[in-house]
Amino acid sequence: MMQSRVVLDSLPMDKSSALYESVRSHYLFAGLDEDDFERLASAMSVKDLDPGQVLFHRGDPADRFYYVDTGLIELSLISATGDKKTLEVVNPGRTFGEAVTFMRDIKFPVTAEALQASQLCEIPNRAYLELLHANGDACMRLLADLSRHLHALVREIENLSIQNAGHRLASYITDHIVDSRDGDQATARLELPRHVIASRLSIKPETLSRLLRNLVDEGIVSIEDRVVFIHSLSRLRPYD
Repeated sequence: MMQSRVVLDSLPMDKSSALYESVRSHYLFAGLDEDDFERLASAMSVKDLDPGQVLFHRGDPADRFYYVDTGLIELSLISATGDKKTLEVVNPGRTFGEAVTFMRDIKFPVTAEALQASQLCEIPNRAYLELLHANGDACMRLLADLSRHLHALVREIENLSIQNAGHRLASYITDHIVDSRDGDQATARLELPRHVIASRLSIKPETLSRLLRNLVDEGIVSIEDRVVFIHSLSRLRPYD
């Protein structure tokens, strides 16, 4: 029954669309020759999500993975105490759920929810695996890129484990700088809701609010909605 709903909610991939070209350039597909990718694309579909709509729950059957064209997708777990932990927020141009393709237990290990109106490309696991089995070069390229992604995740875990909350927040803000002016000033934009940022930093929302308030009170930043004006990068970076 669930599979029928997915098909009804999705549309075929249009070869002339910008999404087609965007998916084509992603590292999971760049190693495929044109004929192979066209054959795979014929099995892909496009899915739209409303803000707050759940794409799948942890434990749901995983027969496909996803490429984010627009919007933001939150991947989360619910702890034994009932708290939601945001593991990752997937931005446009990235995929999620592909690791399950290579596992024996093909169930999603997390819950995926749209934080914004989002458009996704759905890629069937079986069709993708069939192509990889027939294309050794694509497999080697995939392994290299997955290794780089794994190293990035290890560095993130190290930061969360070693740094205190203030350092993690400072690093998060500087990672989202969109405009760096001459000297010691810059502008960052925090697109995610604050409760999601707090979960990503492994702190409580009230702790995040307190740390941001301290930064403002100390004259290090000022905040307007989701824009953070950094008045002193040198003071922000060692902030604790």
